[in-house]
Amino acid sequence: SLREKAGQVVMVGSRGVYRAEDDPEYLDLARLVSEEGIGGVIWFLGTPLETADLNHRLNAKAKLPLLVAADLESGPGMRFPDLVFGPSAMAVAATGDLDLAERRARATAEAARALGIQVVFAPVADVNNNPDNPVINVRSFGEEPAAVGRFVAATVKGLQEGGVLATLKHFPGHGDTAVDSHRSLPVLSVDRARLDAVELVPFRAGLAAGARSVMTAHLAVPALDPTPVPVLEKPVRNPGFPEDVKEAEAKGTLPAVVSRAMTTKLLREEMGFSGLVFTDSMEMGGIVAHFETGEAAVRVLEAGGDVVLMPPDPRAAIAAIVAAVESGRLPESRLDEAVGRLLAEKERLGLFRGAEIPDEEVSRKAGTLAQKATEEEVARRGLTLVREAPGALPLRPDARLLAVAVHDERTAVAIDATLQGELKKRAASLDFVRLDPTSCAGEGATVAERAKGADAVLVALFVRPKSGRGTIEIPAEGKAAIAALLASGRPVVAVSFGSPYLLRDVPALPTFLCGYGPQALVQAAAARALYGEAAIEGRLPVTIPALAPRGTGLRREAVK
Repeated sequence: SLREKAGQVVMVGSRGVYRAEDDPEYLDLARLVSEEGIGGVIWFLGTPLETADLNHRLNAKAKLPLLVAADLESGPGMRFPDLVFGPSAMAVAATGDLDLAERRARATAEAARALGIQVVFAPVADVNNNPDNPVINVRSFGEEPAAVGRFVAATVKGLQEGGVLATLKHFPGHGDTAVDSHRSLPVLSVDRARLDAVELVPFRAGLAAGARSVMTAHLAVPALDPTPVPVLEKPVRNPGFPEDVKEAEAKGTLPAVVSRAMTTKLLREEMGFSGLVFTDSMEMGGIVAHFETGEAAVRVLEAGGDVVLMPPDPRAAIAAIVAAVESGRLPESRLDEAVGRLLAEKERLGLFRGAEIPDEEVSRKAGTLAQKATEEEVARRGLTLVREAPGALPLRPDARLLAVAVHDERTAVAIDATLQGELKKRAASLDFVRLDPTSCAGEGATVAERAKGADAVLVALFVRPKSGRGTIEIPAEGKAAIAALLASGRPVVAVSFGSPYLLRDVPALPTFLCGYGPQALVQAAAARALYGEAAIEGRLPVTIPALAPRGTGLRREAVK
């Protein structure tokens, strides 16, 4: 029926945690499946067995099999902490090894399929040539379009050979922006020639590698679509993403998710893509500031998109699509085209053949030692030594070490626990200090007093891109601590467990190692490298302006 077709093109989000049969959130999700006929689910933070169980239970209520997705850019542990959480894409690129990128993607696909996930929203095909990008940053393979394209293609190959759909995102390219589309609408003000030379290069490489889905961005590109975008007077916003519509953005143009010029003319007609087009989450500020839920859903289909991802009100989105067809505004043939692509992909994936994976496959194929070893290899080989003061490394086991962990947020569970544990194993004595945005004024400067009892100082920067935050910066007390430590006369070694661009904030750091992410595997790899137990061999996939060109990377052999 028309309503069933409208339901199929809607995908909702939820958490893959234990749900009793009478749990209100579960009941609402089950009704969306059984009554509204939604076409799929995207899982966020969850546990492996519970997610697999929910996939089985929900599919039992569905008239048509569900298409199940997850954001697994950095391995399955990105959404399922019990599994293997690896470094960011930039760390993969820092290794320079395309085979490793492919192997990693295949391992991710294996774990995803065991949980009943068929769509992985990766790879990120954005070219991060803007050091101030607060949301893409280390999620990108780098700043050089052709190099990014090679890693995108390798990742597509690994994911799809592993049995899942690879999804190129965020079309037509979110890398050269300083605005986070979770908060408000970024505007990419470049001409078509520049788009062809930079932003579109990795997407073309991914399509040539056979990618079967693409995610469009909440991104305005006036050179491709100059149509002014409306601004709602009182938009309903996701409470996690604060209002941040600046005057320039309010005068932006239609974002790609609702632009026929970008979705149909460019992606489908010019670039020849005939696969599934997903939107980015329709809860994000880059779209909710401009369109109500139902209107946005209709415009996605009018533009040529196929799947409306996470509309704030799924029922309103379905009702609006039905009304648009009944009124003649949206040709039913356009809806049929979208549903046809979706069903064809479900058929290709074997979902109509009842090919559900039994729960026992989770423990056999998710979180395996082989998967962990692959992610450990990425963490180890991606470490990049940008600069080193003479004799700074390796750290001496007999040296008294002061370690200062600088965080960009306060968390209930300290994410630096692995680093602290690894340093305790190696240092003769360890004084571990943690600073975050809630640290009292003056606390950073007093850290230098503690350096008097140390032979060496390690600064661990846990400052990384996070959706919706809007900035990446070292907190004030962290900067104060670093300045005081540099003035103390003690040798200072810094490790970035996040953005490599942080060196711009503290350019006087004499020794700077990049790990590209805060994951436990990266912390352990960094500790081994700092003490000379493992080689350092990575190279920067990006330029740190005025400080280090792309390709920088001092090689250091293991000493024991």
